[in-house]
Amino acid sequence: MSISTRILTGRKRRDTVRCEPLGALTQPVRARLRRDDGFTLFEVLIAAVVLVVGLTTLFGLLDTSVKASAATRAREGATSLAREIVEDARTLPYAQLSPTSVVEELQKLNGLANSTPGNGWHIVRRGVTYTVVAEECAIDDPKDGYGEHKTPSLFCADSTQQTIPAADTQPEDLKRITATVTWTAKGRTPSVKEVQTLTAAGQAVGLSATNLQLISPSVGAESKQPIITNKTIETLTFSFSAPSTATATSWSLEGSEQTPAPVLKSGSTEEWTFSWTISSPAQNIYVSDGTYLVSAQAINATGVVGPPISIPVTLIRGTPAAPTGLVGGFNTVYVNGVANKAAELQWKANTERNVIGYRVRSGELVCPGSVETLSLAVSCIAFNIPEIVTERTYSVAALYRNSSGAVTEGPAANVTITRAGSVAPSPPTPLKVVERSEENGTVKLEWPSSAGASFYRIYRGSKNYTSRYDVTTSTSYVDTHAVANGEYWVTAVSPNLTESAAVGPVS
Repeated sequence: MSISTRILTGRKRRDTVRCEPLGALTQPVRARLRRDDGFTLFEVLIAAVVLVVGLTTLFGLLDTSVKASAATRAREGATSLAREIVEDARTLPYAQLSPTSVVEELQKLNGLANSTPGNGWHIVRRGVTYTVVAEECAIDDPKDGYGEHKTPSLFCADSTQQTIPAADTQPEDLKRITATVTWTAKGRTPSVKEVQTLTAAGQAVGLSATNLQLISPSVGAESKQPIITNKTIETLTFSFSAPSTATATSWSLEGSEQTPAPVLKSGSTEEWTFSWTISSPAQNIYVSDGTYLVSAQAINATGVVGPPISIPVTLIRGTPAAPTGLVGGFNTVYVNGVANKAAELQWKANTERNVIGYRVRSGELVCPGSVETLSLAVSCIAFNIPEIVTERTYSVAALYRNSSGAVTEGPAANVTITRAGSVAPSPPTPLKVVERSEENGTVKLEWPSSAGASFYRIYRGSKNYTSRYDVTTSTSYVDTHAVANGEYWVTAVSPNLTESAAVGPVS
């Protein structure tokens, strides 16, 4: 291919060098190349118009793209915020989620505080102001039956209830958290909604009470483990705190709910008080000394009772009474198959809660074996009593801890036993096995009544005193936990605990 080059010189306006493939040039173009007047004004204007239209279209597309991206980012931000809210709701204590508290509790979390003053909940993210609405409602799960919704507005609209009969006494089984996020875009208010269903998952399902303490009478630092020693105190007043969403509270003594119920302290939305009467001559009330567990619980609007908070309250206003029902007599008991002369004592357990044991003395300690041992047994055997001893006096005292914590004896009950008064009843013979069921593991024994018997003592396995199995006032006995080839003996026992000869064995 040949190249033709034309150089124009001597022109005042410009010099131009043009190079074109000669074979590709048409005749009009060649003619135009021979001319040197360039583009006309009209052609320039047309080119400018085309350029402006192109640029305008380009910028319009760019603007549309930017707006679309902004709208997408706004929706993504709203979706992320809604998800963040319902996920963060999982970190809150289950019991503290309620319709009236859910917003306040969520706003305390990082990144969810209200960004603007005034009404509503607003959060600014990446230059977009979002309006948030969070709601909570309860769900009655049909798995454990439906219950009565005493406050229907607290349950979700789609949560079914059953009033007659109400199979579920605690219908609040689940909680639903709904977060709705809206924002403004071109005069519209798009919205995004996220829903989360929560379970207690091992948490306490009810509101938690805190800070239970005795406020009257004042005991200073001991308010959470008070010890009452003043006999003139009639009433103890306690206070505790419960979340403001609690609609009621209760208090209990040793796990038993008491009345009247606690009341809100004047001017407070969270502090509750209640009283316990420990002494009232007018009402014939006197609470026995001892240690008691006092508890308080918060109750939410759906009736769910929260976990208890408890403190021990110890009453030490006097000494335990002397044991009552003290009886005793001389007896013959077997130790390792050998008959042993002994004295036996028995008494009734004290009703005071502060009794921690008993001590039996006859000049010196008889039962238990040492003063370091605390035994709540209500019987005692004094071994190796010589036949020449015809009379002996024993005293039994209840033990308690005084206000200093030291083990102290209360007043004693006394009994004098004599040989003359220790007369054994006639033996309950013959002793017979009248029924045996290996399938049910039962054995029934029968014997005739014995003159002078107050009750009968059953031995199983041997005649040793350590094989004493049970007592009965009847002339028959059914062992519901019989063992294979088990042997039985029966003795008749006098009111003074003197036994007849053992009758048996039978098997």
